[in-house]
Amino acid sequence: MPASALDLERVCTDGLGYSGMPAYDRTKKALHPALLMSTTGDGWSHSEPSAGDYPKGWFLGYADKPADAELIVCVERTKATPTGKVCDMESDGGKPMKVRTYNTSYRLRVLEARTGDELYKSAGDAKSDECPVYMLTSEGEDKDKYYNEVRPKDYRKRVQPFIAPM
Repeated sequence: MPASALDLERVCTDGLGYSGMPAYDRTKKALHPALLMSTTGDGWSHSEPSAGDYPKGWFLGYADKPADAELIVCVERTKATPTGKVCDMESDGGKPMKVRTYNTSYRLRVLEARTGDELYKSAGDAKSDECPVYMLTSEGEDKDKYYNEVRPKDYRKRVQPFIAPM
């Protein structure tokens, strides 16, 4: 059984499930809890959607047990292309800085946690020529680059038939 959500990276990368996890039965018209994993190319991380992005219970949060997931939703950035747009922004310290924006391509997959079987796959693009209102960067990330990423509303309808069949 996975000790943490990061142990479920193998489901997204290698299609290896955990035999002790709950079985997914698509015929059951019940909520099938999922774990959202995402990557920009340098390792997978568990993502907890913001309140309001999805109905309650669709995705397990940081405080939930990853071993309760029936499904793993994998969102992967596959490509980044410069838009040519440069935005004038300010750093945390208030210094002016230039930020280049990028459009991205992504792959979305829904996998069964127990078996690693792929139930759904699609690809798409996240494009915008708008400058960000603000940006959060992690240690090691380029602070002068902004990537347009796929948003929950862009794939909510695609994962709904698996997580919350009606």
